[in-house]
Amino acid sequence: MSFIHKQLGGEGSFGSDLKELRELRGLTREHLAEITNIHTSVIEALEEENLIDLKDPVYAERHVRTLALTLESQPTYFLKKYRKLLKLHQITYPDPLSVHSTIKKKDFFVTPKLVTLGGFFCLVFFVTAYLFWQAYLLQEPPPLNILSPQDGMHLDFPRVDVSGETVPSAVVTVNGQNAVVDRDGNFSLKLDLPRGLSTLNIEARRRYGSPVSKIMRVTYERPVLNDEIQNTNDE
Repeated sequence: MSFIHKQLGGEGSFGSDLKELRELRGLTREHLAEITNIHTSVIEALEEENLIDLKDPVYAERHVRTLALTLESQPTYFLKKYRKLLKLHQITYPDPLSVHSTIKKKDFFVTPKLVTLGGFFCLVFFVTAYLFWQAYLLQEPPPLNILSPQDGMHLDFPRVDVSGETVPSAVVTVNGQNAVVDRDGNFSLKLDLPRGLSTLNIEARRRYGSPVSKIMRVTYERPVLNDEIQNTNDE
């Protein structure tokens, strides 16, 4: 790496030395800004020594180092001159301890804005979880508990009382006929029976969910009357 001896021992100012070195390398401010990703206005402020145009003259030391390395010069030389320039303008480096001392008590507390934001995300989470839970319940088959009749029951009357328990929102059918479901989930239906064995398909389902069903078998046997027994004996 080559260095310019004039700058290393010269009497020029920081800004003039930086400008002269840039021009010696054949670079414009725009070209140098493109190479270093340092804005053209910052390069101009450093060359013209207009520290007031810099947002943070102390932080700009990093730019000075980057420019010196890019222009193939010694960073220590330009940093030394830049620090003299800062001192001349009575710009001092902040004390690390003073930075910590500026922390206020309120910085340790959660601001109302953060509380509001946190509450919003919590609300979104609970609403989403509730919707997923409701969707799960809609698809889940409802409970179905048959109280009457018992499977395999024999009846001597051509009618059966079907009753049981489910959820109030369920629709219950017995062999395709709708049963009445009250607000507590109790359901009932009276169904006429033919003579002999009958199969009862009791089904419960939510509006959009899967059904659940149970099969009950009952037998209606017409009782033999006394007159029929007498007539049989006479024969």
